[in-house]
Amino acid sequence: MDPHALLISVIAISLIFTYTNGFQDGSSVAATAIATRAVPPYATIFIVALFEFMGAYFGGSAVAQAIRSITSYPDRASILPVLASGLTAAIFWNYFTRAVKIPSSSTHALIGGILGAVITESHGGQYITWGATDHILKATGLWKVIFSLFLSPLIGFAAGYLLLLIMIALLIRANRKIEKVINILQLFVTSVLAFGHGANDTQKAMGLIVLALNAVDPSQGTDIPNWARILSGSAMAFGVISFAPGIVKRIGQGIFKVTSLHALTAQAASAMVVMYGSATGGPISASQVIASSVIGVGAAQRRKGVHWLVARDMLAAWFLTIPGAAIMAFVIHAIFFHWLELLIKS
Repeated sequence: MDPHALLISVIAISLIFTYTNGFQDGSSVAATAIATRAVPPYATIFIVALFEFMGAYFGGSAVAQAIRSITSYPDRASILPVLASGLTAAIFWNYFTRAVKIPSSSTHALIGGILGAVITESHGGQYITWGATDHILKATGLWKVIFSLFLSPLIGFAAGYLLLLIMIALLIRANRKIEKVINILQLFVTSVLAFGHGANDTQKAMGLIVLALNAVDPSQGTDIPNWARILSGSAMAFGVISFAPGIVKRIGQGIFKVTSLHALTAQAASAMVVMYGSATGGPISASQVIASSVIGVGAAQRRKGVHWLVARDMLAAWFLTIPGAAIMAFVIHAIFFHWLELLIKS
C-alpha cells in the first residue's frame, strides 16, 4: 500500500481518537461544574471546548516528545500500520467504556494499544524503550509514562483531600453569599483545567502524527506542525461538545454528592496536577486525576458519603485498560494488517 495513503489514514485515525478522548476525558473535565450548576451545562461545555482547543494550540510539545520516546521503532513505513492498529484499539476501548459509563483512561488505552501493536509487529519487546528510573521526576521512556499515569491519581487524591481541609478552615466563618464567589471561581478553574487537559491529551496523538510523518519523510523533524495542532484541537473540542452524560453523572454525583465548594476544590486539585504534567511532559489521564480528586474531597468531607463501590469499579477499569487495549491491538494488527499484507503480495 502507498505509504502516503497509510500516512493519511494514521492522521485520520489519530483525529478520531482525539475526538473520543474529548467525550471521554472532556466529560470528566466538565462534570463537577455541571453537577453543581455553577454554569449552565451548555455554557460549561462551550467553555471547556474552547480552552481545550487553546491548550492544544498553545500547550507546547513536551508530552508529545514523551509519547514518541516510548518506542525505538525505526523511522520507516512499516510503523504506519503499527500506529493505525494501536490508535484503532484505543478508539474501540473508549467507545466500549463510554457504553458502560465507566470513565476509564484514554491515555491508558492509547499506551496499551501502541505497546500491543509494536510487540505484535516486532514479535517481541525489542522496540519498547523503557528508559531510565534513576529518579521518579527525571524518568525517561516508558517508565516516565508509567510513573506519570499511576502516580498522578494518588497525587490528585492527596491534593483534593488536603485542599478541602484548607478551604474549610479558611471559610469557617463565611456566610451563604460566598457560594456565588465560589461558582465564579469554578468557571475560572474549570477553564484552567480544560487548557491543561487540552495541552496534555492532544499532544499524545500529535506525537504519533509526528512519528508517522517522519516514517514517510525523515526530514520533517520533531516539531509539531501548526496544522496538526489545529486539527487535533478541533477534534478534541468537537469531542467535548458531544460529551457523555453517563460519565458526567458518574463523576459529578456518582462518587460523592458534591457541593460548589467540593467541586471547586476537586477542580483546583486536578488543574494543578494536569498543568504540572503538561509543563513537564508527563502524560497523565485527566479522567483519573479528576475522579481521584473527587474521591479525596469526599473522603476529607465524609468518608461514608463516598460511593466506594463506584471508586472500586473505576480502579478496576484503570488497571484493565492497558492490557485490554493491548489485546485489542494485537487482534487488530495480527488479523487485519496481516491479511492486508497478504492481499498486497498476491
